[in-house]
Amino acid sequence: MTKSSEEMKSLVEEFIKVTNINYEDQSEKIREKSKIIDWQFHVGTNVIVSKNANRPDRIHVNVNMRFPPQDSKLLVMKNPSFSKAIMEISEICTICNVGHQWVKDGENIAGLAIFSHVDEQILDRVTFHNAWDNVARVSGHVQKILRSNFSGFSAQNNTTDATIDKSMYG
Repeated sequence: MTKSSEEMKSLVEEFIKVTNINYEDQSEKIREKSKIIDWQFHVGTNVIVSKNANRPDRIHVNVNMRFPPQDSKLLVMKNPSFSKAIMEISEICTICNVGHQWVKDGENIAGLAIFSHVDEQILDRVTFHNAWDNVARVSGHVQKILRSNFSGFSAQNNTTDATIDKSMYG
């Protein structure tokens, strides 16, 4: 039986509560800005779980990494280390079946989003947490790739977040 948007929201909130990670229901706040999002939870410091209005059949799990200005200066196309990092990140995302998108602020790269989704038909606790774990695992690998390609790369806001550092089950 097809789940409504509100049923999916209720299920996802229960799945998040199991983790004991602080979260905020941002649905009202996000609706004021955009009609594209039905509902959204901000979990920990950088995980967003949302339901887009134009996709009634799935929910999205995103890890948004924001880079401090000193890191962003390294992320330019003419830097051969960045080209190498792009290829390695693309490869790990392809292997792990997650999407990624570089976030730009004008001409500068300000962050990277790693994302996946769970189809409404198979939305249960295990499937949701598997998708979350997969996105978190890839985000951790991406941070290692960036640090290995750039000496002094900090990715300061992403190193101690419980949403990435631990499995949803442990």
